[in-house]
Amino acid sequence: MAAVFRSRVPSPQPSPAGRGRRAAAERFAYYRLMDAVLDALKEAAESGLMPPGASHLLAVSGGADSMALLHGAAESACSTGWALSVAHVHHGWRGREADRDLAFVEEHARRLGLPFFFRRRDARTEARTLRLSPEAGARHARYAALAEMAAEAGAERIVTAHQREDRLETYLLARERRAGLSGLAGVKRKRADGVVRPMLEVSRREILDFLRQRGIGHRRDSSNGDLRLSRNRIRRDLARLLAERGEEALSEMAREVERLSRERDAMERRFAREIEPRIFRGPGAVLADASSLEDCELPLLRRAVEEAARPFALPGRAPLTGREREQIVARLLERSDFRFEAGRRIRFERRGPILRVHATPPGKAGRLPSNNPGTRSVMLLPGSAP
Repeated sequence: MAAVFRSRVPSPQPSPAGRGRRAAAERFAYYRLMDAVLDALKEAAESGLMPPGASHLLAVSGGADSMALLHGAAESACSTGWALSVAHVHHGWRGREADRDLAFVEEHARRLGLPFFFRRRDARTEARTLRLSPEAGARHARYAALAEMAAEAGAERIVTAHQREDRLETYLLARERRAGLSGLAGVKRKRADGVVRPMLEVSRREILDFLRQRGIGHRRDSSNGDLRLSRNRIRRDLARLLAERGEEALSEMAREVERLSRERDAMERRFAREIEPRIFRGPGAVLADASSLEDCELPLLRRAVEEAARPFALPGRAPLTGREREQIVARLLERSDFRFEAGRRIRFERRGPILRVHATPPGKAGRLPSNNPGTRSVMLLPGSAP
């Protein structure tokens, strides 16, 4: 059963001298730590991640992270001119607990005088229909619902409360799954669909301090204790690492993820500059000049393989697993003809200089419907890589 957590400011020391020293230390810690949330939001405004004067939809679950986002953004709105609205997604599981989450978020939005939007989704059914894990099904349902609410609210950005530990969890999951650079670099600060994450450098401890100093409560999702969910297992491992090696262990990992993030951003700029302009969409398949791909650096080659398959991916799924991507890359580097069919029914065929990528025809893949979501295709012209 979910609980509302409220932190209390510690009682003062009985000795006057000790009380004064304790109060000074607490004031220093208060301003240093509480500003982590506000500083992140200020930086988001100054960098254009959350443009001043723009309309932003805050995704608020009721948990600690999103409550810090909600109240931090509300505090910042006077100086930034943000027009804020609040969105909550009820995923259709956890019964009354989820109903109370919805009511909790709605009440906080009302107290702050912010427009409130919500959607109810059946995440379990969506996961079964799309053949996704429960986590992936809930994520797919959540972002689809947030996009609907952003359109209804007229919001330019959807703001989520992902923080440092979320980023580290994503990194550890990606490393476990042998993901490439894009996965290891963790969640992006800004997605192409307008989702932004201004709090990626704010730690969980800083968020809890922000809430405690203001006496702001938050909800706890009971499903966070379910170790059958891979992210919960990784979260437990991260907590153990913090307990055993201290804050510096997480800071060191965060620096590595930030380095990978910068590397990914540089790679994506190169991809957009050197390959993306030569991608054309038309009916049928993805055609690529294999010799030009062979000469790409490995990060660009991996990205090209993923992007060539992406038009045929099922909703909520990556087009390829990391293992499949690496097998295709290895075959391309052999510079000989091959045929490779990914488990998600996407076929790569090389004949001479031409690499062709397409969804496997239904007659050859069983009676399952094709996973080509339309007539989209991609053609990579010769000379598309340096």
